[in-house]
Amino acid sequence: MRKSDTKTPNYMGLDQRGTKRSDVYFRLSFDLPDGRQDIATCVNISNDGLLVRYPQAFELDDKLIFRLPILGARSAKVIWSISGKSGTQFDDPIDEKDYLPLLRAMGVKVDTDSDTPSAS
Repeated sequence: MRKSDTKTPNYMGLDQRGTKRSDVYFRLSFDLPDGRQDIATCVNISNDGLLVRYPQAFELDDKLIFRLPILGARSAKVIWSISGKSGTQFDDPIDEKDYLPLLRAMGVKVDTDSDTPSAS
């Protein structure tokens, strides 16, 4: 078996992200699978999903509905959950034209010359 090259952009090892994520720290209101509402902390986001911190673990494929700035309610399924962190995948990816305004609304500085997130 050949060792995977972790430096290539298509690396799909332990970190199986298909798209680059932007680091954020943003409190999101969301609906739990049982319909109750609560608040979690979003720590990173991409157009296809987000990572949240929440003390309760979720089951794989649990459906969560996040209330995102600008975009409103966005449903996502849990793809992993461990030690107070859960990775989710949106049912419908965020459109590219809406992604940068969403990041700005979440407090991420975006380089206006290149329209890419920059480190704060």
